[in-house]
Amino acid sequence: MSRVRAGRAQGATYVELFFDLVFVYAITQLTSLVLHDLTWGGVTKAALLFWLVWWAWTQFTWTLNLADTEHVWVRLPTLIATAVAFFLAQSVPDAFGDAGAWFAVSYVVVRLVGLGVQAWVIGSDQLESLLTWASLSFIGIGLVMIGGFVAPEARVWFWLGALLADLVSAVRAGRGVWVLEAGHFAERHGLIVIIALGESLIAAGVASSDVERGLMFAVTTGGAVIATCALWWTYFGTFQQRLEARLAGQTDATRGAFARDVYSFWHAAIVAGVIGVAVAFEEAISHPDDALSSGAGLALTLGAALFLGGQASSAARAGAQEAVLPRAIVALIVVAMTPLIAQIPAWAALWGLASLTVTMELIETRRTPRHLVA
Repeated sequence: MSRVRAGRAQGATYVELFFDLVFVYAITQLTSLVLHDLTWGGVTKAALLFWLVWWAWTQFTWTLNLADTEHVWVRLPTLIATAVAFFLAQSVPDAFGDAGAWFAVSYVVVRLVGLGVQAWVIGSDQLESLLTWASLSFIGIGLVMIGGFVAPEARVWFWLGALLADLVSAVRAGRGVWVLEAGHFAERHGLIVIIALGESLIAAGVASSDVERGLMFAVTTGGAVIATCALWWTYFGTFQQRLEARLAGQTDATRGAFARDVYSFWHAAIVAGVIGVAVAFEEAISHPDDALSSGAGLALTLGAALFLGGQASSAARAGAQEAVLPRAIVALIVVAMTPLIAQIPAWAALWGLASLTVTMELIETRRTPRHLVA
C-alpha cells in the first residue's frame, strides 16, 4: 500500500474543504456570466465552462478518496492545485475572450496535479483502470490547452471536443476495478451540493444589497430562501443516504461505473441546476415588483428541473426507484410552468417552486422508513 494512502476510513478534511471553496468562487463567476448573457450562445459557453470546472473538481474527489489527506505530500499538491484553481475561477468571465490562455493553463495544471497524486495513491489492483483513465484523459486535457490559444470563435469547438473526450475516458475507465471509500465519496458530493446551494443564497444576498426594503422585497427574498431550503431538503432529507448505501453495496468491479454515473455524471446536472436557479433569484430580488424576464424564467424552471431531474436520474441508476417518480413528476411540472412564469410576479414563481418541492418532501418523508429520515 502507498504510504500516502489512508489506512482507515476518513471523512472530508480541512484541505478538501479549502479546495472546494475555490470552486465556490468559480460557481459564483458562472452564475454572474449567465446572468449577464442570457442568450443561447451565452448559456452554451457557460455550460462548457461549467463542465470543465466540474471535471477538474470531480477528478480531485476521486484522487483524494483513498489518500491520507493529512499527509504533507498529499496536502502540498492539493494546496498547489487550490492556488492554481483560483486563477481558473478568476478567468471564467473572459474565458472565451482574452483570458482563454489563463483558463486553459490553470485547468491543465489542476488536472495534471490531480492525475499525479492519483497515480501515487492508487494500488496495483487498480493500475490498469488508472492507465486507461490517464491515457484517455490526456486527449481532453490537450484539447483544452490548444483551445486556450486559438481564436475565440474556434475555442468553443476545441472545448466541446474536450467535453466529449472526457465522457469517453470516463466511460472506458469506469469499466475497470476501482476501490472507493463510499462514505467519503458521498460526503464530498454532498458538500459540493451544499456549496452550490449556498452560492444561490449568496447571489440573492448580493442582489438585495442595493434594493429598497419593503413588503415585496421581503416576500421575494423570503421565497428565494425558502425555495433554497426546500431544494436542500430534496437532497439531504433521505436521498443522499440512499445513494451512499447503494454505493457501499457495490463490488470493486462495479463501484467505478456506479460512482461515475451517479456522482460524476448526474451530480453535474444537479449542481448546474443550482446555477440556473441562482440566476433567477438574483433577477427576482433585484426587481421584486416585476415578473421574471423570459431568460430568467427559463433559468428558474430549467435549473429546478435539472436539480430534481439529476436526482431522479441518479436514483434510477442507483436502483432507488422509490425516489425517481416524485422528482421526475415535480421536474416536469416545473418545466410545464415555463410559459406561466412570465405572466406572474417573481415572488409567486419562487414561492410556487418552494411549495412544490416542500409538498414532495412531506409526502416522501411520510412514506419513508423512520431510520432513513434525516
